[in-house]
Amino acid sequence: MFNQSKILVWYKVASQKVVLGEALNGDDCDVVSRWLHAPCEDNGMHSQGYRLSLFDTDGREVADKPVSVLTADSFLQQ
Repeated sequence: MFNQSKILVWYKVASQKVVLGEALNGDDCDVVSRWLHAPCEDNGMHSQGYRLSLFDTDGREVADKPVSVLTADSFLQQ
């Protein structure tokens, strides 16, 4: 069964949300575990507008947090 939980990687520009990519839950990837291990940055200089949003199996956004560009890039590479 395909679990549709996902993490959306996005960038905030003014009031706009620019989606950069997503990580889907699958046999080789547990997005909840990746979400919990992703370091949360403060809203200052380190995050620079990059954020991760966690979605449940029904497609609802359940959480989001600011991350560094390095964390966002690591999610996009996998």
